[in-house]
Amino acid sequence: MEKRRSDHTQGCRNRPSVPSCSPNSNKTKKFDPELMFVECHKCGQPLLWNEGEASQIVKQSGIDAKKLDAQCLILAEGCPQCSPGEGGYMVRVVRLREDGYKDLKEQGN
Repeated sequence: MEKRRSDHTQGCRNRPSVPSCSPNSNKTKKFDPELMFVECHKCGQPLLWNEGEASQIVKQSGIDAKKLDAQCLILAEGCPQCSPGEGGYMVRVVRLREDGYKDLKEQGN
C-alpha cells in the first residue's frame, strides 16, 4: 500500500472564507439574543433555555434588539433549583456595568 501525502491546499481553496475578526467587523452585525447569558437572580444558578426563548423574552419586553450587546443578560427571579415547583418565573433583561447592573427598561431602551 502506497502512502501519499495529502495536499490540504486543494481542499482549502473551495471552502468559504472566514469572516474577519477585526474590531470594526462587529459593528455592522446585530447581537443575537440567543447568546445572552441567563441566570437566577436569587441563587446565581446559570439557566439553560430552549432555542428561541431568549429572543422571545427580548421581543415581549419591548426592548430594541439593536441595543443589546455582550454585556446584556437575562435575570430570572427564581429557578427550579432555589424555588422548585413555582414555575413561571419573572425575568428581566439587564446590562452589566462597573457598579452592578441596570435594567434596560429603566434606561429607556
